[in-house]
Amino acid sequence: MTQQQNPPPTQQQSTSQQQTALGRRTKRILMNVWETLDLLGSALMGDLWRTVYLSIQDAIALSILLRIPGAIGHWIIGKDFSSFDLCLQENALGASRYACFIIVASDFALWIVLAGRIIGRFWVDLSDLRKNKGGGSHGSGQP
Repeated sequence: MTQQQNPPPTQQQSTSQQQTALGRRTKRILMNVWETLDLLGSALMGDLWRTVYLSIQDAIALSILLRIPGAIGHWIIGKDFSSFDLCLQENALGASRYACFIIVASDFALWIVLAGRIIGRFWVDLSDLRKNKGGGSHGSGQP
């Protein structure tokens, strides 16, 4: 009985070698834009830039999530629902009325999550700034 030995692992290609030319070009353009925005934001806002950036990132992600229930409702039912007033105009015994309530309520819940994350992040960062720079303000007599 002979045992086969596995060949030694070869070095895997880096992710940049596995991308297409268009992917590498797009990545380079986005990194150039991001570097410029990051430098500008850091220069203008200092430590709060990261908070603003993460809040914008959350807003973009959750706005995409907000489109999903409406898109599913439009695809299945064929109607766009944007407020509870539209739900009340639907047939009381029809499935579209309940689907409307679910879609509008999920949109509302996602906006509450977004607002909570933004407020929470700013609260933590403002608390950190107050702790770190509490005695170093102008006129306090401390360095």
